[in-house]
Amino acid sequence: MESSVSESASKATVIEINLLGMLRRRWPHIAFGIFVGLSLAGFYYFSTDRMYESKIEILVGQRSSEVTNNGTITGANASGDNIQEDQLATHLRLFVGRRMLAEAIQKGNLDQLASFQQVVANGGSVIDHILKNIEVNRGGEGSARDAMVLRASYRDTNPEDAAIVLSAIYDSYRDYVESHGHNSTEQAVELMEKARETHELELATADREYREFVTSVPVLIEGSTVQDVHKDRLENLEAELNIVTTSLAESRSRLEVIKSYLATRDSSKINSMDHLALLSQKEVERLKLFLDVTRGETQSEAFQAEQPIRQEVAKAQYNRMLDLIQKERGFSDAFGAGHPLVEAVRQEIEITRRFISSNQPAETKVQSRKFDAAEMLSTYTSLLSNDIAELEKRKEFLLQESTLEMRLAKEVESDFMKGSSMKSKLTRAQSRYDEVILRLQELKLSRSYAGFSTDLLESPEVSQSAAWPKLPIIAAIGLFLGMTLGLLLAVGSELMDSTFSDVADLERTVGAPAIAHVPRFNLRKLRKLLNKDSGVQPSLVCSYAPRSTESEVYRVARTALMVTNRKDDVRTIMMTSPQPGDGKSTTISNLAISFARAGKSVLLIDADMRRPVIAGLFNVAESPGLSDVLRGEISADTAIKPSEIPNLNLMANGSPTSDPAELLESARFSMMLSEMSLHFDLVLIDAPPLLAVADPAIIAPIVDSVVMTIRVSKNGRRPVEQATKILQDIGMQPSAVIVNGVDQDAKSYGYGNYQRDRYGYVGHYHNQYAATNTENLPSVRTVPSPKGELGPKGEAGLSGELGPKGRSSRSSERASL
Repeated sequence: MESSVSESASKATVIEINLLGMLRRRWPHIAFGIFVGLSLAGFYYFSTDRMYESKIEILVGQRSSEVTNNGTITGANASGDNIQEDQLATHLRLFVGRRMLAEAIQKGNLDQLASFQQVVANGGSVIDHILKNIEVNRGGEGSARDAMVLRASYRDTNPEDAAIVLSAIYDSYRDYVESHGHNSTEQAVELMEKARETHELELATADREYREFVTSVPVLIEGSTVQDVHKDRLENLEAELNIVTTSLAESRSRLEVIKSYLATRDSSKINSMDHLALLSQKEVERLKLFLDVTRGETQSEAFQAEQPIRQEVAKAQYNRMLDLIQKERGFSDAFGAGHPLVEAVRQEIEITRRFISSNQPAETKVQSRKFDAAEMLSTYTSLLSNDIAELEKRKEFLLQESTLEMRLAKEVESDFMKGSSMKSKLTRAQSRYDEVILRLQELKLSRSYAGFSTDLLESPEVSQSAAWPKLPIIAAIGLFLGMTLGLLLAVGSELMDSTFSDVADLERTVGAPAIAHVPRFNLRKLRKLLNKDSGVQPSLVCSYAPRSTESEVYRVARTALMVTNRKDDVRTIMMTSPQPGDGKSTTISNLAISFARAGKSVLLIDADMRRPVIAGLFNVAESPGLSDVLRGEISADTAIKPSEIPNLNLMANGSPTSDPAELLESARFSMMLSEMSLHFDLVLIDAPPLLAVADPAIIAPIVDSVVMTIRVSKNGRRPVEQATKILQDIGMQPSAVIVNGVDQDAKSYGYGNYQRDRYGYVGHYHNQYAATNTENLPSVRTVPSPKGELGPKGEAGLSGELGPKGRSSRSSERASL
């Protein structure tokens, strides 16, 4: 039971609207809404003025001057006059412009019409009245919806007036379009003439300024090519400066290499070949030529004759000796100065020197002295120093010239950009002037053929039938609005209705199945069936009319509880209700009688010590009873009283008490219930209402099952929810619900128009099976059996179970107590 409580408590409250159920229950609201909608539609149809409509269609086109100018039509214009969409929108607005309407009223004397005179008499505006009843749009219908057509319609109570007003508006619109086209052309020609004069002056000024600029700039113009002298000079200076810079760097690097070598070597260990190895072939030839010049040998015939031989010898000496010296240095660094390979290379160097010396050309007689290699290297160093000084001076001069030419070239470039701008200005002025001349020629040629065409496709006609109101449309609108109103009323009633819509709604709220629907008792009819010798009240229908429809309902509830009892071993059942007056005492009393007639030994306890009812129903004394037992004044055996019904014993409320809740909380009560459950098959407890006092919350935790009786015609959703929450807060969940007070004669059971036939149970049961003489009903007695079941004939007509000890009579139960 606790798990079911937690599952029910975890469910969120959701407002659900069953559409079909709502339509079934609230159909009067929907019918009322439809009635109101159709009534309003009928009232509007018969009370509103009849409006007649006149229509007009106008083909709006733009006249083209292409034929006048070119003598032919090309492109999109070949199919006829055309108009852009934005221009058509302008005509749509122009047609209903207040200026057009005012001219139409004045020229057509529209203010003399009867409908307009009534408007003026009521203080209204004729123009506003026309705007209210006129409609203008573009295009046609179907495939012609994009046609360049202006469509207009006007409605009036007089069909002739509608056609007259629309014709007058068209005449005003047509006159304006035609006059506006001619006036616009004349104004355009005047404006173009002024523009021609302005652009002609601007063109002459731009041409003069450009010519003056060209004569003042130091450039050479050859056709469309412009030659900048300063830029050409700057390029030549930059090229020469690059050559001088390269030569200067080369001379400086050679001089630095020679000085570095001489500084790191001992002069006594440097021979002539070492000095020569520092010079390239080109440098040796230059130096030798320099020495020959200083000695005057270059001028002798012998020197000139031997010069080729000298060159070849010098070349061989240089190449061969240079290779051997480099090879010696490499071996010395790798193997050491005394290595055999080094000695072999040195010997080869010596042999080469002797060979070269023996094959030198003869000395000239004019030679005065001989220069050695060290002197030659010193001389070459001086030459390099002079070369470097000359190159630096030359570089300095070239830089000055380059800076000057750069400045002059920049000035020319700035002037060139200015000239380009002036030339562009001249070109634009020429282009504008040409365009103005062209447009002016076109305007002069097309002066008589310009503007828009407004061809009438459909003339305004007098309508023979009213355009409004249309009965089918009015009826459809009224029906739709009525259904909408009805649905809104139905939904509002459904949301505001606090009753339960059906059984499922009640079961979801309580979290327990509804096992029976007890009909409302007809006490006047039941009193006729009651035995005059019986002391029970007429509401205990199961005691004297067991075959009645009401008794059958209680048997249905009993059967459902018996199934639960067998499954969960339920021995103690408490019955309560949300509020007083729900009929819980009558319900539990009839259930007790039904269980007793099924062969169960039943004890019915009246725990409602505030408003006791059980004693009065069975016509027994209230005291001694439950309160006396709980106070310890008497034993439970003494408080139990027999009833007229076999197998049914009663424990009344007892003496009046001011603290019933405290008595129920005492340990005696729970101990008594445990003891009673051992001696009776079923203990039924009539508890007070849940929303009235705290007594049910005290009893519920110590019983096996809680059954709730609800009178749906009296209790709304809120009381039932509160009562269920009280039980859930103490960890209990109702195991079943019995709906009480259902009206048999009404079309519903109080569930918000819920259909009664769902729980009719037995139909015409009473007419077919009810006994006419209740005194002849067989008495119910129990026959013990080994398994605690009833005898094979089942005197009560229903199967049932006995307690584990097979108790069959009330005397044996009391003896055990």
